Amino acid sequence: MERTETQMKILEVGKKEFLEKGFKDASLNKIVAEAGFTKGAFYGYYPDKAALFEDIVGEAAKGLLEQFKAAQAAHFDLVSEEKTKDSLKLSTEYLRVFVEYMYAHFDAFKLILCRAEGTRYANFLEELVELEVECSEEYYALLRKRGKLSGKMTKQLHHMITSAYFTAVCETIVHDMPKEEAVRYVEELAKFFNSGWEGLLRLE
Repeated sequence: MERTETQMKILEVGKKEFLEKGFKDASLNKIVAEAGFTKGAFYGYYPDKAALFEDIVGEAAKGLLEQFKAAQAAHFDLVSEEKTKDSLKLSTEYLRVFVEYMYAHFDAFKLILCRAEGTRYANFLEELVELEVECSEEYYALLRKRGKLSGKMTKQLHHMITSAYFTAVCETIVHDMPKEEAVRYVEELAKFFNSGWEGLLRLE
């Protein structure tokens, strides 16, 4: 949907206010005043502050979730293609895609990861971890059934490692790391965690 000039101004000022103060402490009055419009004009576009936050970050968040689901499906494709030994390699390839995507929508993910308290995105990272663990547990069970995986770990340990991995990757956004540095950082992280996964899972 094409946005009006008024709406674009509200989005611009709203994003600035959310980045500076976070959702909870952001002032709707200040957003409206700085945008140069009345509250009536604001309510013509958004019913509340949460709806404005959603409009700023929602599309980026949805896009990342779709990429996550595509990554999971690609791993299951490896089973039918008899390429399950490439699982960790494929995970790293998708990790690069995720980082590229987050940096292409840097402000949105800065808001999601650091300024979302009080919104439905406050637990976004944990939701990604849960999705990853649930899908991976199903994938590992299939590999084990086919004799392609001999290692075992508890679901609790799986969750802890995945949470640590995802948190570490997102530190690039949290600490405003330049993209080139972030890419190098994530490559090293992938090597570190893949060695651990290989030791635990023992893919065959």
